[in-house]
Amino acid sequence: MIRFKLFAWALLVCAPLTAHANPGWFIGFDAGTSRADAEIKDVFLLGDITAEDSASSTGFQLRGGYQFGRFFALELGLADLGDFEHTFSPDDCPGTVQSCDVSASTSFRGFLISMIGILPLGNRWSLHARAGMSEMQIKSRQFNGDDGAESTREAGAHFSFGVGLKVDEHWQLQLSHSTIEALDFGLGVNGTGVFGVYDVGDTTLTSIGVNYHW
Repeated sequence: MIRFKLFAWALLVCAPLTAHANPGWFIGFDAGTSRADAEIKDVFLLGDITAEDSASSTGFQLRGGYQFGRFFALELGLADLGDFEHTFSPDDCPGTVQSCDVSASTSFRGFLISMIGILPLGNRWSLHARAGMSEMQIKSRQFNGDDGAESTREAGAHFSFGVGLKVDEHWQLQLSHSTIEALDFGLGVNGTGVFGVYDVGDTTLTSIGVNYHW
């Protein structure tokens, strides 16, 4: 909560510096491929990584905000990054156990608040970069061990960069790549006697979107 208050204060400070040309509201929607890189850390080995896995899903974002001129905008978005299925084969199975595979299912949904820097390239093309805060609802369920489920809300930073193409006075197409920082959410796992912590890691979204400007 403190991080969100500091970020909101920074937005209020920056906004008057850019509110001098062609202001306007906009709304946008993105859809694309999301990716999550998760890992299992052995708590008895001071956090050594014993297994890793990547999974893909389909992600969406609904965004809205205010552009303060050609170079700066503020934005609030709702994100659904999808559901991810991970399967791990830890390399530190205890004793004579041959397999201690663990599977987990994880979903990410939440909201983001962003500052957007815009670099126009002529009359139609532009580059954009976002930086801000996220708060995601994370739900995970473990299988193949001591089945269990956890749910939590995690705050973190997110970053994005991309390119935009202005179609006409109101519509713009965007191609973007977004990253939400590693989320330190641990779901304790116990696969046939081995204990560890499931870390959901970084999550990315590569998407095509459309903006409508009033």
